[in-house]
Amino acid sequence: MFISIVDWEKCTGCGDCINACPVKCFEMSDGKSLPSRSSYCIDCGTCKEVCPADAIIISIGWGG
Repeated sequence: MFISIVDWEKCTGCGDCINACPVKCFEMSDGKSLPSRSSYCIDCGTCKEVCPADAIIISIGWGG
């Protein structure tokens, strides 16, 4: 299982990752992107590619 992590210090809240994610892992929370459905992540890397702030890390998670 892969998980997307957003560095809130880097995140500008542009929403590019939200719009780009093919499985809709992200939502906006307090003006920042939140990977609220990380279990949906398919490790395509699209969110990381489109993030202008380089605020997204894709990591291997456990469980699920």
